Amino acid sequence: LVGPITPIYGFGILGVVYLLRPLHEQVIPLFFAAALLVTVLEYVTSYLLERFFHASWWDYKEVPLNINGRVALPISLFWGVCCVLIVRFVHPQMLEIVQTLSARVGFLLPVFLLMVLSFDMGYTLANLVAFQKAVQQVNQAFEQHKKELAENIEQYKNDWQGRFAAFPEEWRALKQNLPRLNFHQRRLLKNFQKLEINQIKSSQELSRFIEAIRKKK
Repeated sequence: LVGPITPIYGFGILGVVYLLRPLHEQVIPLFFAAALLVTVLEYVTSYLLERFFHASWWDYKEVPLNINGRVALPISLFWGVCCVLIVRFVHPQMLEIVQTLSARVGFLLPVFLLMVLSFDMGYTLANLVAFQKAVQQVNQAFEQHKKELAENIEQYKNDWQGRFAAFPEEWRALKQNLPRLNFHQRRLLKNFQKLEINQIKSSQELSRFIEAIRKKK
């Protein structure tokens, strides 16, 4: 999301805090149950994101003992340890803060936060729909110009400024004709290094291309 909330982490911890409450005093059962719960959530989230937005936001195919690149045993064990630490040490401290805020502002703060979160989620979903279409258009232009301008593909990828200096008018026209990605959409390309979009081979190459086009005067 645009704001500081990452829903998969938030819902994962809420699930561990509330659904696994009977296990909070038993470290080993809590560890395994939390690892399983968060792993299921991670797998389902990955599947739904790919199904609805035709993109994979993370890829564990290079991690040992992975399932379809969506989840992996070492990652799940890491989540299990994190959840135990959160339940035993972080959550009690946060609960005191929440109770203090609740005594002062009542239900107004959570209502306000839910409104902000709902707006953020709606804005992000709208951005994702436009993001996929725009990125595919930019990718088509990228592939076309790679064929037209690059005799040596490695030189092309590593020497953006030289290419821009050699073809100023053409690059200026390209910048004007391409769809513009807003800050949030460019952030998606930049921050998710494992992002894979259907029919696009390299999101990292495309991200560098977009940044170069955006900065070119």
